[in-house]
Amino acid sequence: MKRILVVQLARLGDLVQSMPVLAALRARHPQDRIDLLCPAQLRDLAGMIPGIDRVMGWDGTVWQQWASQAATGIRRDQLRHIEAELAALCSDSYDRAYVLNQHPRAILAGALLAQETVGPLADGPLSERLTPWAAYIREIATTRKTNHVHLSDAFCGLCGVVPPGQAAHLQLPATALPADLERIGQEGTPWIGLIVGAGDQARQIPAEVWRTWIVQFLNQASRGRVVLIGQGAERERARQIQDALPASLQGRVWDVTGRTTVPELAVVLSRCQRVIGSDTGPLHVAAAVGTPVIGWYIARARVHETGPYGPGHIVWQAESPDGGLAVPTTWPIESSLDALLNRPPAALNGWSIWMSQADARGTYYTKAGEAAAPPRAREAIWQELHRAVAA
Repeated sequence: MKRILVVQLARLGDLVQSMPVLAALRARHPQDRIDLLCPAQLRDLAGMIPGIDRVMGWDGTVWQQWASQAATGIRRDQLRHIEAELAALCSDSYDRAYVLNQHPRAILAGALLAQETVGPLADGPLSERLTPWAAYIREIATTRKTNHVHLSDAFCGLCGVVPPGQAAHLQLPATALPADLERIGQEGTPWIGLIVGAGDQARQIPAEVWRTWIVQFLNQASRGRVVLIGQGAERERARQIQDALPASLQGRVWDVTGRTTVPELAVVLSRCQRVIGSDTGPLHVAAAVGTPVIGWYIARARVHETGPYGPGHIVWQAESPDGGLAVPTTWPIESSLDALLNRPPAALNGWSIWMSQADARGTYYTKAGEAAAPPRAREAIWQELHRAVAA
């Protein structure tokens, strides 16, 4: 039995979007051990991903401190501490590490913990030459060229596997919600999860826009409910949204910002009929628990790269004439409400509407109203990059 390590040290959304490659690796190695190394604060979520034997947490703050100290010399007691941390992560080296990040810390972790690494660098941890898939991912990220391969599926290419053909779902824990939150999803319909913020400041939707959306939704859906979702740091934004609501509607809004653990958040998202928000971690968690998602993609978020994974999602993409930062002046409030309430969504200047599809190559998006055929360029990219890998 081989021992395999997958290294994903990026943020919440990237971890969730690694689920297809983890599923593909499990299908390729059904009898082997597969462990996952992720940021320590995401261990609970990683433990919900199917097919993983063990989840290990990487404390990035501590390792950053040690890296800084290395410039002036590491004391013997600090070295012993580092060795102990490595031993706790891995008493015996792995046969192979699949590294999903191009950041040096992830490349270093793979090199330290495994005899062989597969990932962004073609010639070992000290090289600078990227593998074909890593070069493609970097080019898309830096040049903002038109992308035809979803990031989740590019992770598969990076590891030499093909997408599993269907979206994997998180395994929900048997977690009881706080007593006052147990009513979520149990009365009234539809329940809509609204993600109030985003980790990237540029991707945050203004609070007054969300307030307007909530008022219009609750006025049009007489039995509708809204759940405000976010981290503790976003409680003030949630308060601003609620304080501006008419008193008659406030009893139909549940605020869970900063009140849930990651497993509890997943349960809340699974109880919603839809979830709406910008390109941020909880939006991808919603898709991963099987809840249809409505995305508003602004700034540098791009639907073809990080749209919610799997079929059945809708994304409004803010368009930028020069391909740079997309800063909307209008918002798809009425258009997204149309889609939510099963009406044809109205077009809106400055935005395009995209529907997610799935096939054997993973997830792709097509414009609303157009045929659901996959883009021809995607197949060409797969063939070109895999030929380059084989060579």
